[in-house]
Amino acid sequence: MADLGISHAHVNQYGSVQTKRPATARSKIQLAVHTALVTAAFVFVTALVFGVVG
Repeated sequence: MADLGISHAHVNQYGSVQTKRPATARSKIQLAVHTALVTAAFVFVTALVFGVVG
């Protein structure tokens, strides 16, 4: 195995093994805010493309 500077004892903490933790209220709020921002940006760019804005 290639030496990537990661000891084998710590390989699993980098995502090899998924640990399911319940989503906290903060992470749910962040997801909602990010979703709203991405959606708003998409709608704005679409409106620019179709000439609704500007």
